[in-house]
Order: sequence, then C-alpha cells, then structure tokens
Amino acid sequence: MAPVSQQPASQPPASHPPVSRSASASAPVVPARPPLPAQPSVPVPGVRRSLPVPPIPGRDAPAAPPPPEPPAQVHRRAAPAGPARRRLGRAGVVAAALLATVLTFYVGLYFYADVSMTRVDALATDGPEVLAPQLQETSRTYLVVGTDLPGRTGPAAVSTLVAHVGGDGSSAVLVSVPPTALTDTPTCLGADGEVREAVTESFAAALLDGGPACLVRAVQQVSGLRIDHYLQVDAARLPELVDALDEVTVCLPGPTTGSALPLPAGAHGLTGDEAGGYLSPGGDGHDVTGNATAQRQERVLAATLGTAAAGGTLADPMTLTRFLTRAADALTVDGDTTLGDVRTFGTTFADLGAEAVERADLPVSRIGYVPAGSDQAAVVVDAAATRQLFDAVIDTGRLPVPADAAAEDVAGEGAPAEGGAAGAAPADELPVPTETDPVPAGTTVSVEPAGVTVDVLDATGGQRTAEAVGALTAQGFRVGAQGAEPAAVARTVVRYGPASLEPARTVAAAVPGAVLVESDLVGGAVQLVIGPDFTGVVPVALGTPVPSSAAPAPVPEGSADCG
Repeated sequence: MAPVSQQPASQPPASHPPVSRSASASAPVVPARPPLPAQPSVPVPGVRRSLPVPPIPGRDAPAAPPPPEPPAQVHRRAAPAGPARRRLGRAGVVAAALLATVLTFYVGLYFYADVSMTRVDALATDGPEVLAPQLQETSRTYLVVGTDLPGRTGPAAVSTLVAHVGGDGSSAVLVSVPPTALTDTPTCLGADGEVREAVTESFAAALLDGGPACLVRAVQQVSGLRIDHYLQVDAARLPELVDALDEVTVCLPGPTTGSALPLPAGAHGLTGDEAGGYLSPGGDGHDVTGNATAQRQERVLAATLGTAAAGGTLADPMTLTRFLTRAADALTVDGDTTLGDVRTFGTTFADLGAEAVERADLPVSRIGYVPAGSDQAAVVVDAAATRQLFDAVIDTGRLPVPADAAAEDVAGEGAPAEGGAAGAAPADELPVPTETDPVPAGTTVSVEPAGVTVDVLDATGGQRTAEAVGALTAQGFRVGAQGAEPAAVARTVVRYGPASLEPARTVAAAVPGAVLVESDLVGGAVQLVIGPDFTGVVPVALGTPVPSSAAPAPVPEGSADCG
C-alpha cells in the first residue's frame, strides 16, 4: 500500500476553498472544477444574442472623436553659414553700431546746444495789451532783437523786428521797429526782478534799461500782437556764425543803401567778413530810423539758419558742431523757446518765396525830435497808421492795401475818386517829391545865416553839440533844438523838408563835407547831424557857392526776383 501524503493542517490546499466547520461536519466535500478555457461564442439555433442599447436622446452624448495625433517633428540641423554670409552678418552689426553712435552724437549735440543757449523770462502772452487773442491762436509771432550791431553804440546798436507767420505757414509779415521810436511801456518785470512802472521811452531803452520782458510788453502795447517767441541775437557774433558755414546766400530784391558793403540786387554769397561789412552802417545817413539795418540783419540771420538746417550741413558733423557751438553763445531766447523753434524760424523764411513775405517799416511821423527835458533825439510813431497796419496783420495776416492801390482799383472799375478825376490825389495830400539834384552847377547861397534856424544833433557820441552850436552862432545862425542823434551816420548830414531846401543849402555851404538829405519826416526844420568827419563851420554870405559835394550820392536802381 502506497504511502498517503499528508498536508499541514494550518494551510489548506490552494485548490480548495476554505470550508466552515459546520459545513464540513454535515456535507461531504465536493472537489472544485477547474475553470474552462475561453471559447468563441457559437450561435445557438433559436437563441438571439442581445444587441447594444441605443443612446437615449438628451441624456447620452456621443463620444468625442479622439484628437489627431500631432505630426512628428523632424529636427534638422542647420547647415553651417558660409564665409560670405558670416561677413554680411558682421557688416550688419557694425553698421547698426555705427548708426547708433551717429544718432547718439546728433542727439547729444542738439541737447548740448539747446541747454547752452541763454534763457530769460520774457513772455507775457496773456497781457491785457494783446488784441483779439482768438484771432491769433494759430499764428506765431517772433520778436527778433539784435544787439551790439557792428559800427554802432548805445540805442543805435539795437535793432527790433516783428515777424508774424500766418496760421497755415504760407505767408509772413516782417515789421521793422525803430529802436529810438518813442512808446508807452506798460508795467513790467525788469531784468533785476523788480517791478518797473509804466513809462514813455524808446524801444531801445525798454531793452537796455528794463530788459527783454519790458521790450516784449512795449512791442505788444504798440502792435496788439501776442509775442510767442523772443529771439535775441548778438549781431557782433553773427559774422562768426556765417563763417562757421563758410558762406551763406542772401537774396536782395533791391540794391543796398546805408551799408558799408553796398550790394546790387540779386543773390550774393557772403562770407563772415562780408556779412560784417553788409551789417555795418555806411553811406550818407539815409537809414535814420534803423529800419534798413534791422532788415539786413534779418536777411543774414534767416539765410544763416536756413543754411544750417540744410541737408548738406546736417550731414557734416564738423560743420554742424562748429555752428551749433557758436550759435549757443550768440543766441538768447525766452524760457519756452527751444532750438527747434529757432530752426523753424530760419527754415520758414528760407522756404517762403519773396511774394509770400511782406516787409514794412513802423509808420513814423517825425524824426530828430528832442522831447522837452531830454537831450536825446527820438522818432515819433504815427499812431493812426500804426494801428491800421497791425489791425490788418491781426485780421488777415497780411499788410493793409495801400490807399493809392485801392484808389486805382476803384478807378479801374470806372468810379472816379472823390473830389476829382479817377485816380487823382486828394486836395490835402502833398505829391510825392521827385528826386532831383539839390546842388546843380552854379548854385549859391540865397538865404543869409541870420534867416536860418538849425537844429543841432550829435551822432558821434563824443558830445560835440556845444562845439557846433558855438561855431554856428558865431556865424550868425539861429540854433533850435539840441541833442544827441542815436542814428549812425558815416558823414555829417543836413536833413531838411521839401520846403526848406534853400536854408539847408546855406548850412551845407557853412559846414564843409556836409551832405544834403531830404526827408518829409522833419517837417519844415533844418537839422545838422554831426558825423565823424565834422571839422567846424566856415563863414558864408549871400552868393557863396554851394559845393557840389553837398549833393547826395545817387540811389542805385535795380531789382531782382528772390522767389
């Protein structure tokens, strides 16, 4: 009999499930069947297989399709750059670095010049003297002031120019203001920071005694314009600015008079030395009010700023640096004006044609006027004509139409002028005197010295008035007003009105080297303006020849298109 294997009582066979004690005692042990292997489903005849339950609408949602698989990324290794490609990349980097350096240089130069300009507190845009400010909202008005003019001292060394640019920038008006013209300066803040009371003085005194803020208020008072930019130029350094650019082109619509460098009409390239001569006074003293000097300065300044802003100058770092360095020392502006505003001023007048820029002088009614209690000759402003001029500038941005031109327009329409034929001048208007030789051959003295009253004005600054008065009195002349003439003259001048030629000849014969100059702004007076060539007074009597040298030099003629 074979031996029977025995298993431990603690571990039942793995193939038999555990049986409880009660079950083992009452039922026999049934051996478990081994699991049947999986077999394919075999259809049974007569038996239907169960089908999938269809989805219930509103409850079961169809399963979303699986997302598409991302395309396989193929990593390709870039081909190494060739020598030409590497050189091109390096050149691009160098060019970018060079451009950044140049831009940094220009920006730095601009800010250096801008902060180096002298700035003053000059503007009073909300002053009560500004008329119709709503009409001036889009326009720009510059007050351009020149100081230390070559060849001049004191008030004569100051020039004042009002430049008004229309709102669309297509037109401009330039008005020259005589530096010695009398004006009522409102209460203003002086250069010393103290309040300065209102006073009647010349425009030059408003600047020299009060400061830029007082000059701005004085110009606004007489014009009604709102001054938006104050630009002061040291005229003695203006030739240096021209020299920094080598040369500037100035176009003259007419010949130059009253300049140490007379030029014919047309375009002229000026060097620094030539610009200094062009700005210096000369001639026979025709520029009594200083207006011609102010216009010459404006032409040189506008040409200089326009040349500096041209592409050729901007592309030359050395020239641009030289110019901006000198300009920063020569310019004084208000606190709100930048170097860009100065450039805009120059380019505006450089780009506008001659027909788009109108020029005028401040209307005056008298020159050589010596106020009571003063020893300084002054210019008297024609108040009515001045108001008419600036009202037209404020309203239209243009100068007023001359009365004779308006009369011609009316006459052209067939309407005769009042009081006469079409185009005739009013009966109370004097005809414009024709320029004739005041000393034709054989001219002699026809009025005795005792019948001549002469005003004596000293333009030398050397206080020679008393000397001249004593010499004239000794020869029998009667002396009227006495004072200092701020206008710069190159020669001794005898000024006279159209009706005073005969007594003026007597004075010219008594003062060797004197030149006769007719002016309707002296009325019936005869004025002796002492120049640097004054040597004294000689005896004269009836029949004494009048030297031909007393005749003024002929005014050159000619014109040019500066458009």
